[in-house]
Amino acid sequence: MVDYKRSEPFRHLLVTPVEVQYQCTVNQVAFTRVGKIIDISPSGISLLVSELLKTEELQSPIGLSFCLDTKLLETAGEVRWKKYHAEGIQYGVELKENESFEQLIIEELKLRRKKEIQSQKQ
Repeated sequence: MVDYKRSEPFRHLLVTPVEVQYQCTVNQVAFTRVGKIIDISPSGISLLVSELLKTEELQSPIGLSFCLDTKLLETAGEVRWKKYHAEGIQYGVELKENESFEQLIIEELKLRRKKEIQSQKQ
């Protein structure tokens, strides 16, 4: 893994982390686990997990399933970096998607943020 910084200007720190199922396959055996997304951009996420991923898991694409607002989003990505976090291990995952998927993330984030603001006003 290399030191990696997303170069895009848009990154959203989630007020409430989003649960994510992540899957990886090592030696033709699939693993599915649950983690949290703590920040997101159209091309990447910060994935917070409770246990360290093995080297083999880091070398293969990770499948991700999560819901930011109303739609289930499914994609794949590659781990670019890791760092230790107070609640576990944080991994930077670069998403492997196209512009339409990136737009879907932006739209879902807009809807989610609008609801967050409305709930804060109450």
